[in-house]
Amino acid sequence: MMQTVSDDKRLRARMAAITDVLSREISNDIVIGIGSGTTVEMLLREMGKFVKERNLKVIVIPSSYQSHMIAVAEGLRTASLYEYSHLDLTIDSFDESDEENNVIKGGGAALAREKIIAHAAERVVYVADYAKMKKVLSMPVPLEILPFALPHVKNAVKKLGGELKPRHGTGKCGPVFSDNGNMIADADFGELKDPPKLEVELKQIAGVVENGIFAKVCHVTYVGQQDGTVKRIEWK
Repeated sequence: MMQTVSDDKRLRARMAAITDVLSREISNDIVIGIGSGTTVEMLLREMGKFVKERNLKVIVIPSSYQSHMIAVAEGLRTASLYEYSHLDLTIDSFDESDEENNVIKGGGAALAREKIIAHAAERVVYVADYAKMKKVLSMPVPLEILPFALPHVKNAVKKLGGELKPRHGTGKCGPVFSDNGNMIADADFGELKDPPKLEVELKQIAGVVENGIFAKVCHVTYVGQQDGTVKRIEWK
């Protein structure tokens, strides 16, 4: 697929944010939770070079097989929450963020593990480009669901005013499953009027392992701008 000028601008903006995050947030002898997705893939490749050039001792806790494999390929030392249950920092990205520190994550189906490493960390940092910032969250909310519970969850989501659709990926027939072996579905509510409330309501549905609303979890968001600068939003 041909890359457009807009795509190129977004990539440059994303890289500017990644560079800023590495220089400001990465130090010697820290344990870092790592999210998943295309931005995090770029981050890990740059982090591998950054850590090697500065001879830093850094341990990363990946949230997915994708991130784990990239971290290993880049020479980063990986571990698990069983070894390090308290993380100094978690770095991740998102699909959408509003102006109240609410984000939607889960486009890559790693939302449950991503939320775990976010809540296990002393400090949570997001990195993104300008196109992911919205006035109001409106994309469908990813859910990780026990397969047995899908019909019930669909009915419960409908009662909350949403429409649930199991996610179907490319490269395989049938539904998408998470690294945990659970089904991924997306709940469309249109514009989200109260993301923190909806996060709690979705959590309370029997059979929902996790949902992709991360309300007021982040401490700092690094947003790459169209002109190559980086906007840092301090939330806490």
